[in-house]
Amino acid sequence: MLNLTEEQLKQYDERGYIVFDRLFSEAEIDVIREPIDRLDEESARRLASGRDFISAANQINFTSHLNYQHPDIQKFIADQRFVDITTTLLGPDTRLYWDQSVYKRPEANRDFPWHQDNGYVPTEPIHYLTCWLALEDSTIENGCIYVQPGSHKQGFVEHVYSEIGYVCYQGEDPGTPVELKKGSMVAFHSLLFHRSTPNQSQKTRKGYVIQYSVVGSFNPDTGKEFLNGPIIARDGKSAYTGFVTQAEVERSTGTRV
Repeated sequence: MLNLTEEQLKQYDERGYIVFDRLFSEAEIDVIREPIDRLDEESARRLASGRDFISAANQINFTSHLNYQHPDIQKFIADQRFVDITTTLLGPDTRLYWDQSVYKRPEANRDFPWHQDNGYVPTEPIHYLTCWLALEDSTIENGCIYVQPGSHKQGFVEHVYSEIGYVCYQGEDPGTPVELKKGSMVAFHSLLFHRSTPNQSQKTRKGYVIQYSVVGSFNPDTGKEFLNGPIIARDGKSAYTGFVTQAEVERSTGTRV
Protein backbone atom coordinates (compact mmCIF):
# COMPACT_ATOMS: atom_id res chain seq x y z
CA MET A 1 0.00 0.00 0.00
CA LEU A 2 1.24 3.49 -0.86
CA ASN A 3 0.77 5.89 2.03
CA LEU A 4 1.19 9.59 1.27
CA THR A 5 3.15 11.46 3.89
CA GLU A 6 2.03 14.58 5.72
CA GLU A 7 4.71 16.47 3.82
CA GLN A 8 3.33 15.29 0.47
CA LEU A 9 -0.21 16.21 1.44
CA LYS A 10 0.93 19.65 2.57
CA GLN A 11 2.77 20.17 -0.71
CA TYR A 12 -0.31 19.19 -2.72
CA ASP A 13 -2.46 21.60 -0.74
CA GLU A 14 -0.01 24.51 -0.89
CA ARG A 15 1.84 23.98 -4.18
CA GLY A 16 -0.67 21.90 -6.13
CA TYR A 17 1.51 18.93 -7.07
CA ILE A 18 3.49 15.95 -5.78
CA VAL A 19 6.40 14.18 -7.49
CA PHE A 20 6.52 10.41 -7.02
CA ASP A 21 10.08 9.38 -7.80
CA ARG A 22 10.36 6.02 -9.59
CA LEU A 23 6.80 5.06 -8.71
CA PHE A 24 7.05 2.30 -11.30
CA SER A 25 10.11 0.24 -12.17
CA GLU A 26 11.72 0.50 -15.59
CA ALA A 27 10.56 -3.06 -16.30
CA GLU A 28 6.95 -2.13 -15.53
CA ILE A 29 7.21 0.90 -17.80
CA ASP A 30 8.72 -1.15 -20.63
CA VAL A 31 5.74 -3.51 -20.54
CA ILE A 32 3.11 -0.78 -20.66
CA ARG A 33 4.98 1.45 -23.10
CA GLU A 34 4.97 -1.21 -25.81
CA PRO A 35 1.21 -1.03 -26.55
CA ILE A 36 1.22 2.74 -26.02
CA ASP A 37 3.96 3.08 -28.64
CA ARG A 38 1.86 1.09 -31.12
CA LEU A 39 -1.25 3.16 -30.51
CA ASP A 40 0.76 6.38 -30.91
CA GLU A 41 2.15 5.14 -34.22
CA GLU A 42 -1.34 4.31 -35.48
CA SER A 43 -2.77 7.71 -34.58
CA ALA A 44 0.31 9.48 -35.97
CA ARG A 45 -0.25 7.76 -39.33
CA ARG A 46 -3.87 8.91 -39.33
CA LEU A 47 -2.72 12.44 -38.63
CA ALA A 48 -0.43 12.20 -41.67
CA SER A 49 0.90 15.63 -42.60
CA GLY A 50 -1.80 17.74 -41.00
CA ARG A 51 -2.88 18.74 -37.53
CA ASP A 52 -5.82 18.14 -35.23
CA PHE A 53 -5.92 21.18 -32.95
CA ILE A 54 -3.22 20.41 -30.35
CA SER A 55 -1.76 17.44 -32.28
CA ALA A 56 0.60 18.34 -35.12
CA ALA A 57 2.15 15.83 -37.50
CA ASN A 58 5.80 15.04 -36.78
CA GLN A 59 5.79 17.37 -33.79
CA ILE A 60 3.45 16.47 -30.95
CA ASN A 61 0.83 13.74 -30.87
CA PHE A 62 -1.98 13.18 -28.36
CA THR A 63 -3.62 9.73 -28.46
CA SER A 64 -6.65 9.39 -26.20
CA HIS A 65 -8.79 6.62 -24.67
CA LEU A 66 -5.86 4.21 -24.55
CA ASN A 67 -7.46 2.26 -21.71
CA TYR A 68 -10.36 1.26 -23.94
CA GLN A 69 -8.00 0.02 -26.65
CA HIS A 70 -5.83 -2.43 -24.72
CA PRO A 71 -6.61 -4.57 -21.64
CA ASP A 72 -3.09 -4.24 -20.21
CA ILE A 73 -3.36 -0.46 -20.27
CA GLN A 74 -6.73 -0.48 -18.54
CA LYS A 75 -5.41 -2.85 -15.88
CA PHE A 76 -2.42 -0.56 -15.40
CA ILE A 77 -4.49 2.58 -14.76
CA ALA A 78 -6.32 0.64 -12.02
CA ASP A 79 -3.08 -0.35 -10.27
CA GLN A 80 -3.23 -0.21 -6.48
CA ARG A 81 -0.77 2.69 -6.45
CA PHE A 82 -3.28 4.80 -8.37
CA VAL A 83 -6.06 3.65 -6.05
CA ASP A 84 -4.03 4.80 -3.04
CA ILE A 85 -3.08 8.17 -4.55
CA THR A 86 -6.51 9.05 -5.90
CA THR A 87 -8.53 8.03 -2.86
CA THR A 88 -6.18 10.01 -0.62
CA LEU A 89 -6.40 13.18 -2.71
CA LEU A 90 -9.94 12.98 -4.10
CA GLY A 91 -11.99 10.78 -1.80
CA PRO A 92 -13.07 7.14 -1.49
CA ASP A 93 -14.87 6.72 -4.85
CA THR A 94 -12.78 7.43 -7.94
CA ARG A 95 -12.77 6.62 -11.63
CA LEU A 96 -10.70 7.32 -14.69
CA TYR A 97 -11.60 10.75 -16.05
CA TRP A 98 -9.37 10.76 -19.15
CA ASP A 99 -6.19 9.17 -20.44
CA GLN A 100 -3.86 10.01 -23.31
CA SER A 101 -0.30 9.55 -24.41
CA VAL A 102 1.65 12.72 -25.25
CA TYR A 103 4.59 12.09 -27.54
CA LYS A 104 6.65 15.18 -28.36
CA ARG A 105 8.97 14.61 -31.31
CA PRO A 106 12.41 16.21 -31.72
CA GLU A 107 10.84 18.46 -34.37
CA ALA A 108 8.53 20.03 -31.77
CA ASN A 109 10.17 23.45 -31.58
CA ARG A 110 7.51 25.37 -29.68
CA ASP A 111 6.04 25.56 -26.21
CA PHE A 112 2.75 23.97 -25.32
CA PRO A 113 1.11 26.98 -23.67
CA TRP A 114 0.22 27.65 -20.04
CA HIS A 115 -3.17 26.18 -19.20
CA GLN A 116 -5.29 24.52 -16.56
CA ASP A 117 -6.68 21.13 -17.50
CA ASN A 118 -10.15 22.46 -16.64
CA GLY A 119 -9.65 24.96 -19.47
CA TYR A 120 -10.42 22.25 -22.01
CA VAL A 121 -13.62 20.75 -20.59
CA PRO A 122 -15.77 22.16 -17.75
CA THR A 123 -16.09 19.66 -14.91
CA GLU A 124 -18.16 19.37 -11.78
CA PRO A 125 -16.77 18.90 -9.17
CA ILE A 126 -14.07 21.19 -10.52
CA HIS A 127 -11.16 19.40 -8.82
CA TYR A 128 -9.75 16.31 -10.50
CA LEU A 129 -6.26 14.83 -10.55
CA THR A 130 -3.77 14.71 -13.41
CA CYS A 131 -0.98 12.11 -13.27
CA TRP A 132 1.84 12.74 -15.76
CA LEU A 133 3.90 9.55 -16.00
CA ALA A 134 7.32 9.51 -17.66
CA LEU A 135 7.67 6.60 -20.10
CA GLU A 136 11.23 7.79 -20.74
CA ASP A 137 13.28 10.37 -18.86
CA SER A 138 11.58 13.77 -19.15
CA THR A 139 14.14 16.59 -19.05
CA ILE A 140 14.47 20.30 -19.70
CA GLU A 141 16.24 19.40 -22.95
CA ASN A 142 13.47 17.20 -24.33
CA GLY A 143 10.53 19.35 -23.22
CA CYS A 144 9.48 18.44 -19.70
CA ILE A 145 6.48 20.13 -18.12
CA TYR A 146 6.74 23.31 -16.07
CA VAL A 147 4.34 24.29 -13.29
CA GLN A 148 3.50 27.46 -11.39
CA PRO A 149 3.42 26.28 -7.76
CA GLY A 150 0.33 27.45 -5.89
CA SER A 151 -1.48 28.68 -9.01
CA HIS A 152 -4.36 26.25 -8.37
CA LYS A 153 -5.41 28.49 -5.48
CA GLN A 154 -6.54 31.12 -8.01
CA GLY A 155 -9.48 28.92 -8.97
CA PHE A 156 -10.56 28.60 -12.57
CA VAL A 157 -9.07 31.22 -14.89
CA GLU A 158 -10.67 32.04 -18.24
CA HIS A 159 -8.70 30.63 -21.17
CA VAL A 160 -8.01 32.21 -24.55
CA TYR A 161 -8.06 30.05 -27.68
CA SER A 162 -4.87 29.79 -29.72
CA GLU A 163 -3.85 27.56 -32.62
CA ILE A 164 -1.63 25.49 -30.33
CA GLY A 165 -3.99 25.18 -27.37
CA TYR A 166 -5.96 27.14 -24.81
CA VAL A 167 -3.99 29.70 -22.79
CA CYS A 168 -4.62 30.87 -19.23
CA TYR A 169 -1.44 32.86 -18.58
CA GLN A 170 0.76 35.04 -20.79
CA GLY A 171 2.97 36.68 -18.17
CA GLU A 172 6.70 36.53 -17.54
CA ASP A 173 6.85 33.80 -14.89
CA PRO A 174 8.80 30.92 -16.51
CA GLY A 175 7.53 28.40 -13.97
CA THR A 176 9.33 25.53 -12.29
CA PRO A 177 10.57 22.62 -14.42
CA VAL A 178 9.51 19.14 -13.33
CA GLU A 179 12.13 16.72 -14.61
CA LEU A 180 11.21 13.07 -14.21
CA LYS A 181 13.14 9.84 -14.47
CA LYS A 182 11.56 6.95 -16.37
CA GLY A 183 8.84 5.49 -14.13
CA SER A 184 8.48 8.67 -12.07
CA MET A 185 5.28 10.69 -12.04
CA VAL A 186 4.00 14.11 -11.10
CA ALA A 187 0.42 14.26 -9.80
CA PHE A 188 -1.15 17.70 -9.87
CA HIS A 189 -4.39 19.56 -9.24
CA SER A 190 -6.47 20.10 -12.37
CA LEU A 191 -6.38 23.88 -11.77
CA LEU A 192 -2.58 24.08 -11.60
CA PHE A 193 -1.01 26.22 -14.34
CA HIS A 194 1.35 24.06 -16.43
CA ARG A 195 3.02 24.04 -19.81
CA SER A 196 5.81 22.23 -21.66
CA THR A 197 8.80 23.48 -23.59
CA PRO A 198 10.33 22.55 -26.98
CA ASN A 199 12.03 19.21 -27.48
CA GLN A 200 15.63 20.07 -28.26
CA SER A 201 16.91 16.49 -28.03
CA GLN A 202 17.22 13.85 -30.72
CA LYS A 203 14.60 11.50 -29.22
CA THR A 204 10.86 11.58 -28.65
CA ARG A 205 9.72 12.67 -25.20
CA LYS A 206 7.13 10.10 -24.15
CA GLY A 207 4.53 10.74 -21.46
CA TYR A 208 1.31 9.08 -20.41
CA VAL A 209 -1.32 11.38 -18.89
CA ILE A 210 -3.82 9.62 -16.63
CA GLN A 211 -6.55 11.72 -15.02
CA TYR A 212 -8.92 10.71 -12.23
CA SER A 213 -12.07 12.26 -10.81
CA VAL A 214 -14.68 11.39 -8.22
CA VAL A 215 -17.33 8.94 -9.36
CA GLY A 216 -20.24 10.85 -10.88
CA SER A 217 -18.28 13.86 -12.13
CA PHE A 218 -19.98 15.48 -15.11
CA ASN A 219 -19.86 18.28 -17.64
CA PRO A 220 -22.05 21.08 -16.19
CA ASP A 221 -22.72 22.50 -19.67
CA THR A 222 -24.22 19.26 -20.99
CA GLY A 223 -25.11 17.36 -17.81
CA LYS A 224 -23.27 14.37 -19.26
CA GLU A 225 -21.36 12.15 -16.86
CA PHE A 226 -17.74 11.37 -17.74
CA LEU A 227 -17.47 7.68 -18.66
CA ASN A 228 -14.02 7.61 -20.26
CA GLY A 229 -12.79 4.67 -18.24
CA PRO A 230 -13.56 2.32 -15.37
CA ILE A 231 -14.33 2.99 -11.74
CA ILE A 232 -11.12 2.19 -9.90
CA ALA A 233 -12.14 2.65 -6.25
CA ARG A 234 -15.21 2.33 -4.05
CA ASP A 235 -15.09 3.10 -0.33
CA GLY A 236 -11.35 3.57 -0.60
CA LYS A 237 -10.70 0.10 -2.01
CA SER A 238 -9.93 -1.19 -5.49
CA ALA A 239 -13.11 -1.72 -7.52
CA TYR A 240 -11.63 -2.78 -10.85
CA THR A 241 -12.92 -6.19 -11.91
CA GLY A 242 -11.63 -6.60 -15.46
CA PHE A 243 -11.42 -5.15 -18.94
CA VAL A 244 -14.41 -3.22 -20.23
CA THR A 245 -14.60 -1.73 -23.73
CA GLN A 246 -15.98 1.63 -24.78
CA ALA A 247 -18.74 -0.12 -26.72
CA GLU A 248 -19.79 -2.06 -23.61
CA VAL A 249 -19.98 1.13 -21.57
CA GLU A 250 -22.08 2.82 -24.25
CA ARG A 251 -24.47 -0.15 -24.43
CA SER A 252 -24.88 -0.39 -20.65
CA THR A 253 -25.43 3.35 -20.12
CA GLY A 254 -27.18 4.27 -23.36
CA THR A 255 -24.71 7.14 -23.61
CA ARG A 256 -22.09 7.72 -26.30
CA VAL A 257 -18.66 8.11 -24.74
